Amino acid sequence: MTIDRGVRPRGHRGGPTVASPAGAYGDGGYGEYGGPGEYSGPGGYGGYGERDYRDGGRGQGGQTAEEPANIRLELAYSAFCETHEPAWRALALTRIGNRADMALVVEAVKEDLARCWPHVLRFEEPAAYAWRLANRHVADWVAGEEPVEVEAVTFAAVIGAFKDVANGLLHSEADEVRLYAAILELPDRQRDVIVLRYLLGLHVKVIGAYLGRPVATVHSNLRHARDRLARRLGVRELPDREGGQ
Repeated sequence: MTIDRGVRPRGHRGGPTVASPAGAYGDGGYGEYGGPGEYSGPGGYGGYGERDYRDGGRGQGGQTAEEPANIRLELAYSAFCETHEPAWRALALTRIGNRADMALVVEAVKEDLARCWPHVLRFEEPAAYAWRLANRHVADWVAGEEPVEVEAVTFAAVIGAFKDVANGLLHSEADEVRLYAAILELPDRQRDVIVLRYLLGLHVKVIGAYLGRPVATVHSNLRHARDRLARRLGVRELPDREGGQ
């Protein structure tokens, strides 16, 4: 399906082919975002796994003093990606429109994080840094002026997240196409909160941590985004998701 707004995916074409996790999105929804994606990036996280310890200097048991710290960094990196990858995937899939290219972009995000992981941990909100990085990768991919080709399963997943709260506001496929196009047209700050709020159902405090914004700002961004989407649909208002004030 062609959405007459947004852009055709491009960029990162020189990277490795990355397959989507088996069974992901099989139900046409976002219910399987929670599973960790496979990571096959550089040999080490931030360069750590690539060091050659064969020159000696190992302590008791054959380990150097650095190895336990490196292992802890790797474990922290893996846990971080497992926790936050669902959000990166939702962002990329919504804007790019297909799972294969989404997987490439998310893999590039993870590789960049791996290369500078010790530096990332110095930020007060590492999740906010990772979100900005993901947004840059997605923006680079979709740079251009052509319409975006959206897979049927992606379209169904995004629109399905709104059908749960739209209370019959989407009466036809034309309404659904208008809504998807309107999401792509939103300013980045508003699109971010819509993706995290509606597609993943996150609490506004969690969204604030992802985006590095105060809760009051998240509420404001969400309100303006809902107003824009409602005007595009020709309705009075688009209901918010429950349980996340």
